[in-house]
Amino acid sequence: MIIINRRIFFLTLILIGPWLKAQEFNGFIQSDFSGVLGARVQPASIADSPYKFDFSLINGNYYLTNNIGFTRTNAEGTSLIRFLDLDPRFLHANLDVGGLSAMLSLPRNQGIALQFQLRSVSSINDLSPQFITQVNRFTDMRFLNTTVTNQKGDFATSLWQEVALSYAFVKKDDGFHRWKVGATFKLINPLANVWASIQDIDYNITGSGLAQFNNLEAELGYSSTLDEFEQFDGTQSFNRLPKGTGFKPGGDIGVVYERVAHREDPRGNRETRLKPDITYEFRLGISITDIGVMKFDQGSAAFAATGILPNQGDINFDDLFGNIDSFRQVRDSLETILQVGDKSGSYTVTLPTSLNLDYDYNFWNNFYLNVAGRFDLTSLVPADYRVNYPSSITITPRYETGYAGFYLPFYRNLDGDSELGAALRYGAFTIGTQSLGSLFSKEKKSGGVFFSINLKQLKANSKKTYCFGSSRVGSGFARSERTPLYKRKKFLFF
Repeated sequence: MIIINRRIFFLTLILIGPWLKAQEFNGFIQSDFSGVLGARVQPASIADSPYKFDFSLINGNYYLTNNIGFTRTNAEGTSLIRFLDLDPRFLHANLDVGGLSAMLSLPRNQGIALQFQLRSVSSINDLSPQFITQVNRFTDMRFLNTTVTNQKGDFATSLWQEVALSYAFVKKDDGFHRWKVGATFKLINPLANVWASIQDIDYNITGSGLAQFNNLEAELGYSSTLDEFEQFDGTQSFNRLPKGTGFKPGGDIGVVYERVAHREDPRGNRETRLKPDITYEFRLGISITDIGVMKFDQGSAAFAATGILPNQGDINFDDLFGNIDSFRQVRDSLETILQVGDKSGSYTVTLPTSLNLDYDYNFWNNFYLNVAGRFDLTSLVPADYRVNYPSSITITPRYETGYAGFYLPFYRNLDGDSELGAALRYGAFTIGTQSLGSLFSKEKKSGGVFFSINLKQLKANSKKTYCFGSSRVGSGFARSERTPLYKRKKFLFF
């Protein structure tokens, strides 16, 4: 018989705590005014960009959502309250930090972009609800004299460096239809991974609130890049990034169709034109992002538990894990009650491969409505473990000009989580949140923020509208004055 209290819940959190960090610049990144950042979800977006150049000095994005529990803050402090429903549990989180990145417009409506990122994604998928709900509180009257079987679930979190080079061009533009094509070549340097796979947990809760386990089969591990740190199996402080396994290729591809919605004003000397920043009535886009896998070697303390050792008496997990400070100590303690074996060799983890669909409608001058879908494709990728973005739909009304914009995204993932966010762009600065509710609520089950600082120049404010090469119109220039969009038709698609 095994008695469990707060320590076992700590063991669950220690696997994910250091990495909690999945929406990405929600509502803003689908805009053409997102510049170099827009290439992350649609590489074709940098073709015929409204910017002559766009330099992102620094940018960051953080988001976490789950249906395991929420935090509650009161005068006594912050506590974790777990949900009681029987829906399968999930957790999705992501963290992106970008350094100096650049997008340049080239002659003939081409564009290139170079980005540097540190990325982390965490995923808990299809976790059975009873065990994660009951652990640490088996004495609750609601759980007494119950039997729980067939508890399963998977968890993975990965950290990697990424260098991305994007190129896009206008394949066809007949003045009415415009097609853009883009691709991104990535160099991925995997830094770290932690994973867990629960195959089966069966137990009974007695009338006195003790949990008697009948079976426990699970595997827990991490990448060998973490072996040297004291939180895993080494002696080094975790005060720097792990050493990577080496750069491997990855990539994105995308296609955009635009219904052209303006006509150039032929007035002016030397081909001077009046031209709006955004030149479509509506836009359709499709892309596949984060194509590729990461490869790691198993850490020295990774293990597989295949069952409970025979003749076990009452075991108090609070005593068993009273002084746990590392993954190695977790394994050593579990070996006294479970049948434990090594996990060795190499293994693979997916990138968060996604299909992205996008519809953007300019319904009145500077007012837009965007509908964007992100759909998880990692189940199609042959790999041992996966990290993924949840499949989701985001609907964003926005108002924006070349200098400023306001965004109000409504997000819903297919796991059932809904969020209302907001973002503001003004000059060089963009800041936003994926979850307005988390900013004001004392009970939080999600939260996030994103920001970017950019130096950029609109083509409409440039003497020459592209970088490199000579101007085709000599001293001609593009007027800074904007003109309203000329729309041939008022329909959404025709």
